[in-house]
Amino acid sequence: MQKSKTQVGFLGFLETIIRRNALLYYFVRNIVIYFNIFEEDFKILIAHYNKKKINIIDVGASDGIATNFFLKKLNVNKIYCYEPHKIFIKRLVKYKKKNKKIILKKFGINHTQKKINVYYPSLKFLNFTLPLLTYTFYDKFELAEQIKLDFYNHQKMKTNKISINLKKFKMINYKIDLVKIDVNGFEHEVIKGILPQIKKDRPLLIVENNNNLSKITLLLKKYKYKKFYNLSAKFKTHKNQKALDIFFIPEK
Repeated sequence: MQKSKTQVGFLGFLETIIRRNALLYYFVRNIVIYFNIFEEDFKILIAHYNKKKINIIDVGASDGIATNFFLKKLNVNKIYCYEPHKIFIKRLVKYKKKNKKIILKKFGINHTQKKINVYYPSLKFLNFTLPLLTYTFYDKFELAEQIKLDFYNHQKMKTNKISINLKKFKMINYKIDLVKIDVNGFEHEVIKGILPQIKKDRPLLIVENNNNLSKITLLLKKYKYKKFYNLSAKFKTHKNQKALDIFFIPEK
């Protein structure tokens, strides 16, 4: 497990400061989407696809920050957003009304249908409870480790539990070119769920680095995928380097 960081350079410096204080992070995270500030890693996709019209699956669409990037910076035909969190769904519904390219799926992906509990932190400010929903984890102990790494005031935070819906993935008729998965530790299960689509279309996969990365690597290796990370806007073979996002690219 590593500290959360999405930017480099001066923006990376600012992010480090912001993430140390949970209250500051809460307010900044809720406005950053409106300023077109995206994960530095994602910018490598602009040159990779070179204006090619593509279809995308966004698993763990959250508040739509990645979807917003894809729609603004890539030539998107359709983007399928999977998100089980009710508060995030409300935000995504607003995006969908503005952009017909978005197909919203109000559930998470698994290889079987079920309800499970997930956990997220919150903190008190005056008489308000502020939820840090982007820190929603499937494992309570992984959540505790992550907020301890990221926030100096983690001891003031409360852990909350909610139930979400997971459904068996249904194949999409369109050819999928890109899959982004950011589900805080549940990535391996999601990939197992969408394997039929992966085998059919062989898309590039962006997977948030997590404790199950070795399992994911072994699984995708069977289908001739290689593992990379973004280093100075170039794909470099990933071994054990620290990286927020891992890119799995199929051999040609």
